[in-house]
Amino acid sequence: MFHPNLKRNAWARRGARWMLLPAMCGFALLSVAVDAAAQNIDPQRAETMEFDPATGQWNEVLPPVPGTPEGDLRLARAEHARGEHAKTVKAIKKWFKTYGDMDPLRPEAVLLRNHARIALKDYYKAYKDLQEFLSEFSGTNYENEALNMQFVIAEVFLSGTKRKFLGMRILRADDIALRILDDIVANDPDSQLAELATVTKARYYFAEGDYAFAEQEYGFLIQQYPRSRYVRQSLLQGAYAAQASFTGIDFDDAPLIEAEERFRRYVSLYPGSAEQEGIGLLLDGISETRAEKELSIGKYYEKVGRLKAARFYYRSTNTNWPDTVAAIGATERLQALEGVELPEDVETTSPPADDFSPTNDPASDETIKDAIEQRPSAGRMSEISGDQVAMLEMYPQ
Repeated sequence: MFHPNLKRNAWARRGARWMLLPAMCGFALLSVAVDAAAQNIDPQRAETMEFDPATGQWNEVLPPVPGTPEGDLRLARAEHARGEHAKTVKAIKKWFKTYGDMDPLRPEAVLLRNHARIALKDYYKAYKDLQEFLSEFSGTNYENEALNMQFVIAEVFLSGTKRKFLGMRILRADDIALRILDDIVANDPDSQLAELATVTKARYYFAEGDYAFAEQEYGFLIQQYPRSRYVRQSLLQGAYAAQASFTGIDFDDAPLIEAEERFRRYVSLYPGSAEQEGIGLLLDGISETRAEKELSIGKYYEKVGRLKAARFYYRSTNTNWPDTVAAIGATERLQALEGVELPEDVETTSPPADDFSPTNDPASDETIKDAIEQRPSAGRMSEISGDQVAMLEMYPQ
């Protein structure tokens, strides 16, 4: 029979086992220490081991000798390994005071100091120190380690962590983080870290609603790192970003065109995923929006008496997007304009060379609209001055 406390008791027992784990580990470490003491082994044995990446083995080395640059640096590194990060920073400060800036081990000391600062969450000070370090040691074997630390700092700042001012975390550091990521891409553009920096920037911009910048970063990643594991994600997110950066039918539809191209490429490369994610519906929506914009341009020209241009855009709506709601509206407007002609209107299959089309500058558009709407009739042209005629000719109907 099921008892309601059995599940709770099972979790309690499991939790008790987890609580015992630290004690067991402590007992194991104590046993090791006892064994070492019994065998007269140096109690700082852990500090005399170094890992060899080539063999994947820990090798025993001679214990550090205090009073020498290498020995004091190894002792500071041991403090860091034990989690004594504040003591590590103090030890490195003493190291520089003792041995100066000309010692060959100086780069290692600087890197260790900044590892400790990051552990202490003193990110801004570590950032400034590493900036100076990279300006001096760029292109050396130390660069990669410094850039990795900078990337960690950038991620922390982009996550919302603020930098200190007067001892308090009150200043946003997004700009510093983005600068770090830009430097990583600039300093080592072909590295995996640069690829990660690029996608990190793109994700940040997308999350912040800066869709134009996000689309730009996703596009850069696809172009610069075509074999990246982030290409698929970048193609889709870049399409979403381009679509989101379109601000309405009164503005340039270049973002919609870019979004449509990327969505179609995504469908071509990943048809199964595209169907599950409803990309076909998104493409239909983009077609409707582009058709609506084309129709709106035709209506504008019809309103200002430019029937030649209006008919052109109505026909374009029907030709390019025949299965849209806007195409129905364009057909209705073409039918309404049958037989309607103006003296200066000449039918054409393309807009005139001097044709005006709306821009992204509302003030500019309104100025030209006013000039067109206030243009005097042909009969009155002879009544105005030559200067006025020249001014009006700047906006030919």
